[in-house]
Amino acid sequence: MSLDALRRLKERAEEAAMMELARITQDLAGMERQYDALTARMESDADAFRIQAEQGMAIETMLEWQGRMDEERAAAQQSRRVIADLTARWKQAQARLVVASQERKMLDRLAERQEAAHRANIQRREQQATDESATRLRLWSGKSLS
Repeated sequence: MSLDALRRLKERAEEAAMMELARITQDLAGMERQYDALTARMESDADAFRIQAEQGMAIETMLEWQGRMDEERAAAQQSRRVIADLTARWKQAQARLVVASQERKMLDRLAERQEAAHRANIQRREQQATDESATRLRLWSGKSLS
């Protein structure tokens, strides 16, 4: 595989890692917003329950409140698990992006070195050709004077 093809492959890998990281970041931000809204609702429901409990309530109403708050706690736990999973996936994607970026940069530097070596080789050939022409001219000029 040529260096240019390998560089393009690494660029695509880097772009894919960036896209994955962006998608996970978006999912994580959405889940965190959802979790924040859920915890705010849980606090509001807990306050409403306390107020109603202080005023007195029937056992059925208390059981309804308990059921609702249990569901909210379960949803909050599930949200925290999803956030933890997304955070782990974000870290993995970030690590893949770092590796892909480093590999691409290494190949870019290698390509730059190869290009510099190629230019130096061309310059050396041009200088040799110039030197050879000057030598021939001197030899020719020397012979014509004699």
